[in-house]
Amino acid sequence: MSILLMQNSSDSLIYYEQRWWSILVEVLLGMGTEIMEEMHCMEQFFIRLQNVYAFVCQVCFFILWYQVIEEDVVEELRGDKTVITALTTILFYSVFGYFVTRIKEICQNGRARSVQTTPSMRSCLKWLCKIILEWAKAVVIVLCLREQGIHYEPTLLYSIVTFIYYLCTEKVFLEIFPSLIELLNVESMENLEHLYIPLVLNILTIATGTSLVMYTLIMKFSNFVLLSTYFLIYLRVKDAYYNYWCLIIAERETYSSFRTATEKEIQDWADICAVCLNNMSRARITPCNHLFHPYCLKQCLKTSFYCPLCKRHFMEASGESQ
Repeated sequence: MSILLMQNSSDSLIYYEQRWWSILVEVLLGMGTEIMEEMHCMEQFFIRLQNVYAFVCQVCFFILWYQVIEEDVVEELRGDKTVITALTTILFYSVFGYFVTRIKEICQNGRARSVQTTPSMRSCLKWLCKIILEWAKAVVIVLCLREQGIHYEPTLLYSIVTFIYYLCTEKVFLEIFPSLIELLNVESMENLEHLYIPLVLNILTIATGTSLVMYTLIMKFSNFVLLSTYFLIYLRVKDAYYNYWCLIIAERETYSSFRTATEKEIQDWADICAVCLNNMSRARITPCNHLFHPYCLKQCLKTSFYCPLCKRHFMEASGESQ
């Protein structure tokens, strides 16, 4: 009898131990999931701060590139020269970025205005003076560094690589490049240049950053490489996947319900696009058999799922057509 009681007590003890461990594992997994979700939200918030996010990535890349590649070329390397060179280079590039931003604003304002299509002389002088001041600031910093015995003399290779990386990560160029590609009317992109082009640039920066990090790990390990891996690879992969690739998939799924019109259908339609009031060489057909420019239809779908012409819901029209 006592043996049976001891066996039952040991079985119950084992059961409670297993139950306790299972509860502990569930709690830890739940806490881990919540922590990962919070980290994901914080990372997405940081990525949406595009100027700060781009600046941090540029600093990491410029410093890592200088440490890995330029140390063999530049003589009399000082410990703080890598950081100073990176920040000074970004300062010079930011002047160019500001200039391009201002030109972009002038072009956009010129399109929006119906009467005055050119900016005033006062505004032109204002932004020109600001560009000169920013450039002078960069020159003064370089002169001050020379007084301290630190010479800002980046090599040609350093300037080319860092400038290309700057173009691929800076916000203004991520907005300009898709607009330029749109002029080519690449039909395969289905008016998703604003997603495809940043995705391609992101992949390019990820490949470059990965190559640089791998070279550092193999040839010249640096403590800075761990931080660079997080910003140059991990965050950029998340940015490319969540902010571009997932949106492309969603856009294509939504857009696939509107088939592309043939040339004969466009000729038979014999009318302009009801959204932009321009002639159509390419068009999409809605379930209610109306034709629109692909880009115009896409812009309408962002605000409403009703046909701009007949005001019928596309889902209802699709059900009736089937």
